[in-house]
Amino acid sequence: MSQNNMDNTSLNRIKQAWEANKAIHPVKSELYLNIIEQVVNIFTPGSFYYYIMNFETLEMDYVDSRIETVLGVDTKDWSLERLFELVHPEDQEQMHRKEAKAIEFTLNRISKEEILKYKVVYLLRLRHANGNYKTILQQSKALTLSEDGKVQHVLGIHTDVTHLNMEIDHKISFIGDGVPSYYSLSTDDDFHPEEIDYHTLFTSREIEILGNIAKGKTFGEIAEILNISPHTINTHKKNILKKTDCNNTTELIARCVREGVI
Repeated sequence: MSQNNMDNTSLNRIKQAWEANKAIHPVKSELYLNIIEQVVNIFTPGSFYYYIMNFETLEMDYVDSRIETVLGVDTKDWSLERLFELVHPEDQEQMHRKEAKAIEFTLNRISKEEILKYKVVYLLRLRHANGNYKTILQQSKALTLSEDGKVQHVLGIHTDVTHLNMEIDHKISFIGDGVPSYYSLSTDDDFHPEEIDYHTLFTSREIEILGNIAKGKTFGEIAEILNISPHTINTHKKNILKKTDCNNTTELIARCVREGVI
């Protein structure tokens, strides 16, 4: 089977998964592009770009120019078809399964009032214009809903996390703002989300330290920023590793980025 046939087949499966979200009573709403605050709220360490997709037309309403830095793609060339063309062949099958689970969760597992409080998170690999694949943390969040509770506009953020050496495990997370979060769920047919309050594992100080470690700060630099000793920071790090059952800092930061802790 040729690459194009594989792309078309998988893309059609994604569109079929989205059929359940087709709005019967769409609303006419002005979509403001001033979404900096929302971008910051779901941003993770690394270079990133964002886009807004219209679920009525399955077209991009807006594309951030930083896509040229991350993927070497011109904004005018970014579309659903172009996106899927760049997905690693091994990730295509799982991508449509992830999107199907995202639709199932959004329409069947939570209330209409909760839809705008969630973001969907998973990993995939996208091909840069130079031919190399980058590991991308995909985060998506509904921006507007139709009168019948279907998603109309979605904000998508792609963050380059290649430097974190994160394993592509084909799992999906639903991270809530003031509502329960569900992490690293399997995309198997047996789909039973269980609530895990991951954020309560860490103190506010530990989250500050995690954020600075993710930015590449040394213990000395973090100590100066937080006005505490490097020894105290090292003690915090050991406690965090124990809480998360991680073997090293790289594994720890990768997990925290993936789960939206930082």
